[in-house]
Amino acid sequence: MHIVLEIPVFRKCRIVRRLNRFVVEVEVEGSRERAHNTNTGRLVGVLVSGRSGFCMPLKRPGKTRFRLFAVEYGDGYAVVDTRLQEEAFATAVDRWLLPWAVGCRVASRRPRLGTSLLDFLLECSGTRVYVETKSAVLMGPRGLAMYPDCPTERGRRHIRELIMHAESGARVALVFIAALPGARGFMPNKDGDPEIPALVRRAIEAGVMVKALGLDFDAEQRGIRLYAPSLPVVLA
Repeated sequence: MHIVLEIPVFRKCRIVRRLNRFVVEVEVEGSRERAHNTNTGRLVGVLVSGRSGFCMPLKRPGKTRFRLFAVEYGDGYAVVDTRLQEEAFATAVDRWLLPWAVGCRVASRRPRLGTSLLDFLLECSGTRVYVETKSAVLMGPRGLAMYPDCPTERGRRHIRELIMHAESGARVALVFIAALPGARGFMPNKDGDPEIPALVRRAIEAGVMVKALGLDFDAEQRGIRLYAPSLPVVLA
């Protein structure tokens, strides 16, 4: 297990309610505050009123003074902040902590591939690999993290784009970040979006590298922990 991203400054908070997709009302040191939420998923079973979490103060506060990044889940804390998930992934790549990406480095962020902007372009021993990451913060049966938790046109478009380019010979990867403590694997969620499981299966058949990894937040070590560099991908 590795701490891949340190969070030096944060505050304990308590979830009050979600106000909209991007704002959560929290209680920080007895005061009601608005916290920015970067995760547009429904966060079913995670963003629950009364649960404890962690917020980081914003350097330039406006309508919100904090950013919610972790929420109590089971015996640990789920990382709900998608930006931090991406940063943790990038660090894991550059430190060669992911078995499938040993020898790779992050060459650029937000590369364009066809009509889509993806998350990363990796340089792997002279070969370029385009990577799209997806946040899996929904625990399903048998300890399997799942994506998505709601219909996602953007997610479908990205996977179709990866399939098309894999079929043309490009190296592409789809990485699901199970940002919940204790995930044993990953499975596409047909109840969230019935098209996603079939698209993931098509992606594998087309040669897309479909991978999953496990992250959570370790409050004692004050950082995001990579507890599973590689999780099995389960297709129902």
